Amino acid sequence: ACLDWSVRRSHLAGTLGAAILDKILLEKWARREKDSRAVIFSPMGKQSFERVFLA
Repeated sequence: ACLDWSVRRSHLAGTLGAAILDKILLEKWARREKDSRAVIFSPMGKQSFERVFLA
């Protein structure tokens, strides 16, 4: 994780962050928020993410 200077919060970046985001979008667990860096998780997507990455 690294510190995002623009919002002063830690985030996952680089190759690993991109791979995880690709998986999230491929599985349709979340969608990108228009004109933002944010992604919005569906309820099913949140459950799936937690099962795969936080178990």
